[in-house]
Amino acid sequence: MTRPWRVTYSGAKYHITSRGNGRRQIFIEDCDYQRFLNQLKDALEKDEVILYAYVLMPNHYHLLLETPLGNVKRFMQRLNTAYSMYFRYKHGKPGHCFQGRYGAKLVAGDDYIIRLTRYIHLNPVKTRRMQSELFSERIRYLNQFRWSSYPGYIDKTKEEEIIDYRWLYQMGLKTKKGNAAAYKRYLEEMTAKDDEEFKKALKVSRYAIGGDKFIEESENDLKEMHLAKACGGGDIYRPRERIAELGDIEETVAEEFGVKPEVLHEHGHKASLAKRTAVYLSCQISARSQRCVGQYYGYTNDSSVSKLRQRFKRQMEEDKTLTKRINRLKARILKLKSITKV
Repeated sequence: MTRPWRVTYSGAKYHITSRGNGRRQIFIEDCDYQRFLNQLKDALEKDEVILYAYVLMPNHYHLLLETPLGNVKRFMQRLNTAYSMYFRYKHGKPGHCFQGRYGAKLVAGDDYIIRLTRYIHLNPVKTRRMQSELFSERIRYLNQFRWSSYPGYIDKTKEEEIIDYRWLYQMGLKTKKGNAAAYKRYLEEMTAKDDEEFKKALKVSRYAIGGDKFIEESENDLKEMHLAKACGGGDIYRPRERIAELGDIEETVAEEFGVKPEVLHEHGHKASLAKRTAVYLSCQISARSQRCVGQYYGYTNDSSVSKLRQRFKRQMEEDKTLTKRINRLKARILKLKSITKV
């Protein structure tokens, strides 16, 4: 079987998996887990990748991430190469650390994404050994498992700098504390059983996780590009959208709303419509992460931008005139000569 192709574009979200060579352990001591997390943080910062969830198991790991710059290949090369070099030196094990190429499935759809975070976080209690344990023991083990982003999802004091927790708001409650409690219940209900619907979704395609339309479009794109390239395997670099700079977005939005660009950086109890528009479009069509956009516009809390985007999306859904205005503005920005393609 030929290795699966990688579909690469700006803003793509992936479920990444990587296993030890021959299914051997890649994490032997606590210092191995910690070293990997340090190298993961370094790779995230250097390649400006957004991490939503992770779990490190003895012989494999899972990541849920987004690549605003469309650079998953470079990011994974950096991460796995750095850890492989460390592991071979630390444990005196020559040869390959990881088994073949990493897995990278595209992910789309809020429901699929939140289910995927649950699937990732439940890995520690889905092992053969844990399946024979009582429900209470599984819960205890899950809550004390150290090498996962789950603790930060349910306990604010354990939040990690490297994790973007925006998907917690899919729980639908008004406060982060309420969403965290709801997510804990959401996870625990599948501790002793499987999400059969999501398990089927994982098996539908080698390349994508999501709704039927998303999978069909992904598969059709791959078939067309496969035929065009007339080769047996490789990566596909698909320009999904043209990419605008933050400065261009800022200036165009300021002009549209008749304000000075510096007004978009001012603080207030409620962001003005102009500022909300600038933040929303910057997250959508720039090559910057949500965290970078937040810092650019003066937000000190990462969740503030996430909340703003969610509120603005709801406002657009309720106000079709606003939606048309934002779409026209987006089209204007993407026609600027200074923008680039990815």
